[in-house]
Amino acid sequence: MQNNYPKGVSIVIPNWNHEFVLPRAINSALKAVEMLGSQGIQAEVFVIDDHSRDGSRRLLLQLEALYFDQGLKVLLLDKNIGIVAVRNLALQRARYPYILFMDADNQLFSENIHIFYRAILETKAAVVYGNLVRHGPLNTYLDLWNNEVFQNHIFDQNYLDTFALYDRQILLDDGGFIQHPMMQGHEDWELFLHLAVAGRHLVFVPVMFGIYYEMPQSRVKDVRTDDAKAARQLYIERVFDQLGIRKRQSLNTQFLRYHPDIGYL
Repeated sequence: MQNNYPKGVSIVIPNWNHEFVLPRAINSALKAVEMLGSQGIQAEVFVIDDHSRDGSRRLLLQLEALYFDQGLKVLLLDKNIGIVAVRNLALQRARYPYILFMDADNQLFSENIHIFYRAILETKAAVVYGNLVRHGPLNTYLDLWNNEVFQNHIFDQNYLDTFALYDRQILLDDGGFIQHPMMQGHEDWELFLHLAVAGRHLVFVPVMFGIYYEMPQSRVKDVRTDDAKAARQLYIERVFDQLGIRKRQSLNTQFLRYHPDIGYL
Protein backbone atom coordinates (compact mmCIF):
# COMPACT_ATOMS: atom_id res chain seq x y z
CA MET A 1 0.00 0.00 0.00
CA GLN A 2 1.33 3.45 -0.89
CA ASN A 3 1.40 6.23 1.66
CA ASN A 4 2.15 9.92 1.68
CA TYR A 5 4.03 10.14 4.97
CA PRO A 6 7.08 12.43 4.94
CA LYS A 7 10.33 10.48 5.32
CA GLY A 8 11.60 10.12 8.86
CA VAL A 9 11.25 8.50 12.27
CA SER A 10 8.60 8.91 14.97
CA ILE A 11 9.89 7.93 18.41
CA VAL A 12 6.73 6.88 20.24
CA ILE A 13 6.60 6.75 24.03
CA PRO A 14 3.37 5.42 25.58
CA ASN A 15 3.07 6.55 29.19
CA TRP A 16 0.93 5.54 32.12
CA ASN A 17 2.01 6.80 35.55
CA HIS A 18 5.76 6.92 34.86
CA GLU A 19 6.31 10.50 35.98
CA PHE A 20 9.66 9.88 37.67
CA VAL A 21 11.38 8.15 34.74
CA LEU A 22 9.75 10.01 31.82
CA PRO A 23 12.40 12.76 31.66
CA ARG A 24 15.16 10.18 31.14
CA ALA A 25 13.28 8.53 28.26
CA ILE A 26 12.30 11.82 26.63
CA ASN A 27 15.80 13.25 26.98
CA SER A 28 17.33 10.26 25.19
CA ALA A 29 14.64 10.46 22.49
CA LEU A 30 15.25 14.17 21.92
CA LYS A 31 18.97 13.48 21.62
CA ALA A 32 18.14 10.84 19.02
CA VAL A 33 16.08 13.43 17.09
CA GLU A 34 19.09 15.75 17.17
CA MET A 35 21.46 13.01 16.03
CA LEU A 36 19.10 11.92 13.24
CA GLY A 37 18.80 15.53 12.16
CA SER A 38 22.59 15.76 11.86
CA GLN A 39 22.30 12.90 9.32
CA GLY A 40 19.57 14.71 7.39
CA ILE A 41 16.79 12.51 8.78
CA GLN A 42 13.58 14.10 10.06
CA ALA A 43 12.25 12.87 13.40
CA GLU A 44 9.84 13.58 16.24
CA VAL A 45 9.18 12.40 19.79
CA PHE A 46 5.50 11.53 20.21
CA VAL A 47 4.39 10.84 23.78
CA ILE A 48 0.89 9.43 24.31
CA ASP A 49 -0.27 9.62 27.91
CA ASP A 50 -2.87 6.95 28.67
CA HIS A 51 -4.81 9.00 31.22
CA SER A 52 -2.15 8.90 33.95
CA ARG A 53 -3.19 9.61 37.52
CA ASP A 54 0.21 10.71 38.84
CA GLY A 55 1.91 13.96 37.84
CA SER A 56 2.74 12.80 34.31
CA ARG A 57 0.22 14.95 32.47
CA ARG A 58 1.30 18.22 34.06
CA LEU A 59 4.94 17.30 33.51
CA LEU A 60 4.33 16.43 29.86
CA LEU A 61 2.61 19.74 29.14
CA GLN A 62 5.55 21.57 30.66
CA LEU A 63 8.06 19.53 28.67
CA GLU A 64 6.12 20.01 25.44
CA ALA A 65 6.15 23.78 25.97
CA LEU A 66 9.91 23.68 26.49
CA TYR A 67 10.86 21.25 23.72
CA PHE A 68 8.16 21.55 21.07
CA ASP A 69 10.61 23.19 18.66
CA GLN A 70 13.02 20.29 19.19
CA GLY A 71 10.38 17.82 18.07
CA LEU A 72 8.39 16.87 21.19
CA LYS A 73 4.66 16.32 20.67
CA VAL A 74 2.26 15.17 23.42
CA LEU A 75 -1.18 13.60 23.20
CA LEU A 76 -3.17 13.39 26.46
CA LEU A 77 -5.97 10.81 26.35
CA ASP A 78 -9.16 11.56 28.28
CA LYS A 79 -9.64 7.90 29.28
CA ASN A 80 -7.40 4.89 29.83
CA ILE A 81 -7.37 2.58 26.80
CA GLY A 82 -4.41 0.29 27.55
CA ILE A 83 -0.99 -0.17 26.01
CA VAL A 84 -2.15 -2.17 22.98
CA ALA A 85 -4.68 0.46 21.93
CA VAL A 86 -2.12 3.23 22.56
CA ARG A 87 0.42 1.59 20.26
CA ASN A 88 -2.21 1.08 17.55
CA LEU A 89 -3.27 4.72 17.96
CA ALA A 90 0.36 5.74 17.43
CA LEU A 91 0.38 3.80 14.16
CA GLN A 92 -2.51 6.02 13.05
CA ARG A 93 -1.38 9.36 14.47
CA ALA A 94 2.43 9.50 14.28
CA ARG A 95 3.94 11.76 11.63
CA TYR A 96 6.58 9.57 10.01
CA PRO A 97 6.57 6.16 8.27
CA TYR A 98 9.07 4.51 10.61
CA ILE A 99 8.12 4.16 14.26
CA LEU A 100 10.47 3.49 17.13
CA PHE A 101 8.48 2.19 20.08
CA MET A 102 10.06 2.71 23.48
CA ASP A 103 8.52 2.44 26.93
CA ALA A 104 8.55 5.37 29.30
CA ASP A 105 11.19 3.60 31.40
CA ASN A 106 13.51 2.86 28.44
CA GLN A 107 16.54 4.83 27.31
CA LEU A 108 17.98 5.05 23.80
CA PHE A 109 21.55 4.90 22.62
CA SER A 110 20.74 8.05 20.71
CA GLU A 111 23.85 8.14 18.54
CA ASN A 112 23.05 4.74 16.98
CA ILE A 113 19.47 5.19 15.80
CA HIS A 114 20.50 6.43 12.35
CA ILE A 115 22.14 3.02 11.78
CA PHE A 116 18.82 1.26 12.40
CA TYR A 117 17.05 3.75 10.13
CA ARG A 118 19.46 2.96 7.29
CA ALA A 119 19.04 -0.75 7.97
CA ILE A 120 15.25 -0.71 7.74
CA LEU A 121 15.35 1.35 4.55
CA GLU A 122 17.88 -0.93 2.89
CA THR A 123 16.38 -4.27 3.96
CA LYS A 124 12.71 -3.23 3.70
CA ALA A 125 12.16 -5.18 6.91
CA ALA A 126 9.03 -4.99 9.03
CA VAL A 127 11.20 -4.64 12.14
CA VAL A 128 14.86 -3.99 12.85
CA TYR A 129 16.14 -4.53 16.36
CA GLY A 130 19.49 -4.50 18.13
CA ASN A 131 21.21 -5.23 21.38
CA LEU A 132 19.65 -4.03 24.60
CA VAL A 133 21.21 -3.58 27.99
CA ARG A 134 18.88 -4.99 30.65
CA HIS A 135 19.10 -3.02 33.90
CA GLY A 136 17.62 -4.55 37.03
CA PRO A 137 15.83 -2.66 39.82
CA LEU A 138 18.17 -0.90 42.25
CA ASN A 139 21.17 -1.94 40.12
CA THR A 140 20.67 -5.60 41.07
CA TYR A 141 21.97 -6.76 37.66
CA LEU A 142 23.19 -5.46 34.32
CA ASP A 143 23.38 -7.71 31.27
CA LEU A 144 23.13 -7.87 27.50
CA TRP A 145 19.84 -8.83 25.85
CA ASN A 146 18.45 -9.36 22.34
CA ASN A 147 21.85 -10.28 20.92
CA GLU A 148 20.64 -12.96 18.49
CA VAL A 149 18.91 -13.26 15.14
CA PHE A 150 15.40 -14.58 14.61
CA GLN A 151 15.33 -18.35 15.12
CA ASN A 152 12.51 -20.85 15.51
CA HIS A 153 12.96 -21.32 19.24
CA ILE A 154 11.07 -18.01 19.51
CA PHE A 155 7.94 -20.21 19.24
CA ASP A 156 8.84 -21.51 22.70
CA GLN A 157 10.06 -18.33 24.38
CA ASN A 158 10.26 -14.70 23.30
CA TYR A 159 13.68 -13.07 23.40
CA LEU A 160 12.75 -9.89 21.53
CA ASP A 161 11.15 -6.73 22.87
CA THR A 162 8.85 -4.02 21.55
CA PHE A 163 11.81 -1.64 21.94
CA ALA A 164 12.71 -1.60 18.21
CA LEU A 165 12.17 0.24 14.90
CA TYR A 166 9.16 -0.67 12.73
CA ASP A 167 7.82 -0.02 9.25
CA ARG A 168 4.51 1.58 10.15
CA GLN A 169 2.70 0.66 6.93
CA ILE A 170 3.58 -3.02 7.19
CA LEU A 171 2.21 -3.11 10.73
CA LEU A 172 -0.97 -1.35 9.62
CA ASP A 173 -1.39 -3.69 6.65
CA ASP A 174 -0.90 -6.71 8.91
CA GLY A 175 -3.36 -5.59 11.58
CA GLY A 176 -1.07 -4.02 14.18
CA PHE A 177 -1.00 -5.22 17.78
CA ILE A 178 -3.88 -7.32 19.07
CA GLN A 179 -5.20 -7.66 22.59
CA HIS A 180 -5.89 -11.21 23.74
CA PRO A 181 -6.19 -12.33 27.37
CA MET A 182 -3.71 -15.17 26.83
CA MET A 183 -1.05 -12.73 25.57
CA GLN A 184 -1.40 -9.99 28.16
CA GLY A 185 2.00 -8.39 28.63
CA HIS A 186 3.33 -10.34 25.63
CA GLU A 187 1.57 -8.59 22.76
CA ASP A 188 4.94 -7.90 21.13
CA TRP A 189 5.68 -11.65 21.00
CA GLU A 190 2.34 -12.28 19.25
CA LEU A 191 3.12 -9.53 16.74
CA PHE A 192 6.61 -10.86 15.97
CA LEU A 193 5.28 -14.37 15.37
CA HIS A 194 2.45 -13.00 13.23
CA LEU A 195 4.89 -11.02 11.07
CA ALA A 196 7.26 -13.98 10.74
CA VAL A 197 4.65 -16.51 9.63
CA ALA A 198 3.23 -13.91 7.22
CA GLY A 199 6.59 -13.85 5.45
CA ARG A 200 7.82 -10.52 6.79
CA HIS A 201 11.46 -9.89 7.70
CA LEU A 202 12.63 -9.17 11.25
CA VAL A 203 16.28 -8.15 11.00
CA PHE A 204 18.88 -8.07 13.74
CA VAL A 205 21.38 -5.20 13.58
CA PRO A 206 24.44 -5.95 15.79
CA VAL A 207 24.54 -2.49 17.36
CA MET A 208 23.46 -1.20 20.78
CA PHE A 209 19.87 0.08 20.63
CA GLY A 210 18.96 1.06 24.17
CA ILE A 211 18.64 0.29 27.86
CA TYR A 212 15.66 -1.72 29.11
CA TYR A 213 14.97 -0.95 32.76
CA GLU A 214 13.03 -3.59 34.65
CA MET A 215 10.78 -1.77 37.09
CA PRO A 216 9.71 -3.24 40.46
CA GLN A 217 6.02 -2.93 39.51
CA SER A 218 6.31 -4.11 35.90
CA ARG A 219 2.96 -5.15 34.40
CA VAL A 220 4.43 -8.41 33.03
CA LYS A 221 5.28 -9.81 36.46
CA ASP A 222 1.69 -10.97 36.98
CA VAL A 223 1.78 -13.04 33.78
CA ARG A 224 5.02 -14.89 34.52
CA THR A 225 3.40 -17.59 36.67
CA ASP A 226 3.62 -21.22 35.55
CA ASP A 227 -0.12 -21.33 34.81
CA ALA A 228 0.08 -18.17 32.68
CA LYS A 229 3.08 -19.52 30.78
CA ALA A 230 1.30 -22.80 30.05
CA ALA A 231 -1.85 -21.06 28.82
CA ARG A 232 0.23 -18.71 26.68
CA GLN A 233 2.14 -21.59 25.09
CA LEU A 234 -1.12 -23.35 24.22
CA TYR A 235 -2.33 -20.15 22.53
CA ILE A 236 0.91 -19.83 20.53
CA GLU A 237 0.66 -23.44 19.36
CA ARG A 238 -3.04 -23.08 18.52
CA VAL A 239 -2.54 -19.95 16.43
CA PHE A 240 0.89 -20.39 14.86
CA ASP A 241 1.79 -24.09 14.96
CA GLN A 242 -1.39 -26.16 14.84
CA LEU A 243 0.25 -29.16 13.17
CA GLY A 244 3.48 -28.98 15.14
CA ILE A 245 5.61 -28.44 12.03
CA ARG A 246 6.22 -24.69 12.08
CA LYS A 247 9.37 -24.94 14.19
CA ARG A 248 10.87 -27.30 11.63
CA GLN A 249 10.22 -24.95 8.72
CA SER A 250 12.67 -22.36 7.43
CA LEU A 251 10.88 -19.00 7.69
CA ASN A 252 11.84 -16.09 5.43
CA THR A 253 13.14 -14.13 8.37
CA GLN A 254 15.42 -16.77 9.90
CA PHE A 255 19.02 -15.79 10.64
CA LEU A 256 18.77 -12.29 9.10
CA ARG A 257 21.62 -10.16 10.44
CA TYR A 258 22.47 -6.87 8.73
CA HIS A 259 24.66 -3.81 9.17
CA PRO A 260 24.30 -0.98 6.62
CA ASP A 261 28.07 -0.48 6.39
CA ILE A 262 28.66 -4.15 5.58
CA GLY A 263 25.45 -5.73 4.31
CA TYR A 264 24.06 -9.10 5.37
CA LEU A 265 26.31 -10.93 7.78
